[in-house]
Amino acid sequence: MNERKREELFTDWVAEHRGIIVKIARSFTVTPSDTDDLIQEILLRLWASIDQYRGDAKPSTWIYRIALNRALTWQRDTGRRPAQASDDKLQYVAASSNVDDEYQLNRLYDQIRRLPKVDRSLMLLSLDGLSYAEMSAITDLSESNVGARLSRARNTLFAMIEEDNS
Repeated sequence: MNERKREELFTDWVAEHRGIIVKIARSFTVTPSDTDDLIQEILLRLWASIDQYRGDAKPSTWIYRIALNRALTWQRDTGRRPAQASDDKLQYVAASSNVDDEYQLNRLYDQIRRLPKVDRSLMLLSLDGLSYAEMSAITDLSESNVGARLSRARNTLFAMIEEDNS
């Protein structure tokens, strides 16, 4: 692929699918600076892998796979683990335009971060409305395994939210 075509494809993908990248980065990080770092790591990996894209899957599926794999590797390699809310995170929430919505969103991400890695990935894919077949293609799990794991993950997430609210 020539350099110009590669740049155009990358720019189009990032413009169209930035939400996927940001959502995954937010679910694997706590602080805004870590989120920014992980977004950069994902973008670098996406750029490096463009030539490997064969068109067998939709670009969004390809990007999900790259972003999830990079997030899992980043977390493992850096030893970062989701932590309790930090001053940095509270400042970030306070600076948002709608603090109440941002607070609720951060509470949800806090709970999702507590799920096992695969379940966390499935929950994010589900929240984006992907089918079991699409989730299966991204995660290399069978569709029936996706369904079973997602059902358990939802139950666990609901229990954690109930516990947090009591």
